[in-house]
Order: sequence, then C-alpha cells, then structure tokens
Amino acid sequence: MTTGTATLFDQLCDQLRAEPDRRGEVWIDCPNCGKGAKHFSFNDKTGHCFACDYSGSIGQIAALLNIADRPAPTARRAQEPVAPRQWQQRPDYYLDRYAAAFDRLERWAAYKPLTIDSIARWRLGVGRLPSSRCEHRRLILPVFEAGRVVAFHGRAFLPEDTEAKWLTAGGSSKQALFNVDLIKPGATVVICENFVDAILAMQVEPSIVAVAGGGASWQPHWTEQLAERRPAQALVWLDHDLAGNGSRYHYAELVRLWQQKNPTATRVPEPRGPQIANQLREAGVSATLYEWPRGTPLKQDIGAELMRGAR
Repeated sequence: MTTGTATLFDQLCDQLRAEPDRRGEVWIDCPNCGKGAKHFSFNDKTGHCFACDYSGSIGQIAALLNIADRPAPTARRAQEPVAPRQWQQRPDYYLDRYAAAFDRLERWAAYKPLTIDSIARWRLGVGRLPSSRCEHRRLILPVFEAGRVVAFHGRAFLPEDTEAKWLTAGGSSKQALFNVDLIKPGATVVICENFVDAILAMQVEPSIVAVAGGGASWQPHWTEQLAERRPAQALVWLDHDLAGNGSRYHYAELVRLWQQKNPTATRVPEPRGPQIANQLREAGVSATLYEWPRGTPLKQDIGAELMRGAR
C-alpha cells in the first residue's frame, strides 16, 4: 500500500484518470451511492457527496474504491465552537436583498416553471451565496426550521452553465428537512431529492406536502419527525438512478453502468428509496415507494416528470 496522504491522493487521481481542478478538488461518481460526477468531490484529505451526504478521509475513499486498505482511525482534536456566520446573525437582511434582485423572476423561471406565488412563498432569490468561495451570482434558496433560516443553497444559472450544481453556504445545517414544518396530521407527504422539485410538486398539487433533504441521503431523525406529525401517507419518490428509487425494470442496467464507471469498487450501492420507505413503515408511517414505469429515462426525477406531464 502506498503511504502518505499526498501520495495516496496522487494514486487515486492516476487510477481514476482524473485531474484536480484549480482548487485541488477532483469530481467523480460517488463511490458510496453512485451519483454522477457533479455530486462527489475529494481533495488530498477528505471527500464529500452532496447527494448521499457521505463524508470520508482520503484513505476511506480509497478503500471504497478498492484502491487501498482502510486506515486505522485517529483521535480527533477537540474543536472550539465556531462563531456564527454573518448570514446567521442577519438572515432577514440576506433574504430581503436576494428577493430584491432585478432578475429574480427571470432567473428562476429559466430553471423551473415556478409561479410568482411559489417564488414569493418560499422566498427564493438571486445573489451571491454567503460564506462561500464562489463569487458568482446564483439562484438562492433558503431552508427554514421552526421559522428560522438554517441554510442557504445556491445554484448556477441556466442556460449559461449547463453543468451547474448546488453549493451550500458555510455554516448551513445539514440536519434540516426542507418543508418538514408544513406537515400536519393527516397530510399526504411526498419525499423527493431536489428542494425546488419539492416546491414544484406542491405548486402542481397543493393538497400535498413535498419534502426534500437535498439528495438521496436520509437522516434518522427525519423519520422521527414525520412519524410525530402523523401524516396519512408518505410516497418516497427519489430519482430514477441507483442511488435513488432504482427500478425493478432497469435495476440490472443501472448496476451495469455503475460498475463500468467504478471498475475497482467491490460493493454496489443499494438504492436509498426502499430503505427510507422501510424505515418509515417501521416508525408507523404508511409509506409507499414510487415505481418508475418501464421505459422511463435513466436519471429522471420528479421535477422532470411533472414538467413532462404538464407538456
């Protein structure tokens, strides 16, 4: 085994045939959930997936890819409390500034067919993402919990950036489930991946509550939150890929494509959709897994399906 963090990083880059970007980060398919290259990145120390929320050291990433043995865990140093970011101290200022952007409606309409009412209700805006290394203007989406802003997410504009991905403001909570506060007893809940697709789903069908965690990841306490709110039923509708709902009609093809992209990996990731549905059932929630029909394009998501149905 090659030792040393930098050397192991170079070995990964060489075997994956990947080049670090100007920040020293490499983007690949997630070795944990299988999501595409726009979701997982690693540097010479750690890596993180923005789809399944997996984080690991460079050694753990190499182990998932069957390139190196998993290193022995090391003790972590105690960290001092992090001071609140400026946006956490003055969230209303940022919300008002983003909402006042002159191209707010135009930019959001270019991304998804949201109405003015939806843009206003969820306080969507445009501007520079706070506490972020990116200085470009983006679509800005706030996440609320108990009426308080706990996260800001930003996405590059379309059609200028067709490879756009979501970034998150530094200090944002990864523990908040988008729209969970809207769930009332007896509600019909739809669980999806994309925050904006959740908004679009509620715009198309106002009688439901659509929630999203920002990917296929699912926190255990979200199951508890849903169960406590006593919904009538929950529909798990993740993306049509190996990390999401998968599909009995396309599962073999999804696995084959994933193995082609990850030839050295020894463990095929299991779709999160069935796992989430089972966890909800165990907690007493009547949960159903959405079955993507035969012939559905791979990587289809609920937003694209809703837009296709509208056409």
